[in-house]
Amino acid sequence: MPDPTPATELATDTVDSHGSTLQFCSTGEEAVDKFLPGIDVIPQVNSGKQFEDDTDIGMTRRSYYEKALPEDQDFELVMRDIPGNADQKAFTDQVVAGTNINMKITRASGRVIEFVLVPQDYFSGESGKETGKQMFACIGKLQNVNFTSVSAGA
Repeated sequence: MPDPTPATELATDTVDSHGSTLQFCSTGEEAVDKFLPGIDVIPQVNSGKQFEDDTDIGMTRRSYYEKALPEDQDFELVMRDIPGNADQKAFTDQVVAGTNINMKITRASGRVIEFVLVPQDYFSGESGKETGKQMFACIGKLQNVNFTSVSAGA
């Protein structure tokens, strides 16, 4: 997968308040091909690793083993609702249809997180902070989470 376009070359509405970007696949689970506009803050993503306690009764310290299948983590993504924007509409249409979506976060630090969003619900509302600011949000689970970083030359 190619390195993402540097954030300095992107439209203002595709860069969050921390200088990070969120890309998605406009056709589901293929290569990411669009930047998602209207994001003010991109949520935290965990690796999904889960550990189980396997401490023997005679031990003085606990021990753990990593589960073979990572836990699907909850994910809520809130954005300014811009239904007239073709890129955002491509994303929200997939959410409403319940289509799995490949996504990619590129943090300003160069950390890259790729994952599949499994949409489960969505809602619309108003921002409690800014009068008249309309919001759209989706709730789902993350699968296949992978952490990398942008190559040094990017």
